[in-house]
Amino acid sequence: MTNHHLVRFAASLAVIAGGATLAPLPARAQGGGFGAPGQIVIRGDFEGHLRNGWELRLHPAIDYFIANNVSIGGVVGLQYNSGPSTTTVELGVRAGYNLAIVNQVTFWPTAGIFYSHFSNDMTSGSSTFLEIFAPFLYHIVPHFFVGAGPIFDLSLDNNGNGYGLQTVIGGWF
Repeated sequence: MTNHHLVRFAASLAVIAGGATLAPLPARAQGGGFGAPGQIVIRGDFEGHLRNGWELRLHPAIDYFIANNVSIGGVVGLQYNSGPSTTTVELGVRAGYNLAIVNQVTFWPTAGIFYSHFSNDMTSGSSTFLEIFAPFLYHIVPHFFVGAGPIFDLSLDNNGNGYGLQTVIGGWF
């Protein structure tokens, strides 16, 4: 990993940690809102596009709040690319912390370890990576949200790092 990647990763962690210290509002969980202990959150992202053929990506996830605003969860992902025909399966575990910003907006960064395995007609392989996703969520109605935020993937086995913007949709009960 180059120094540039280390600096970018450290800066990302500093932004997330700094956001945690700027929360003057009480957490929504204290009023029974999003982030209360015992809540289950189901969320995911869906992506489909054309790039050297077509690609379909599904990533459902489930999270559980173990304490006020503290969550643990898991992800199962499936991705298919038609050109060349490649299937990828991902499994991951993560933890997160929810911060209330205003009544309908929260910041819910998560960090986790993920394993990815791909295969096609010619080869197969796997990789392990640390993923940090820091979305801002807009709670449209009680128990339903949409959101977006930066995502950072740090390869733990030198298969390349990634970053970008990701959207999310979900609900909780």
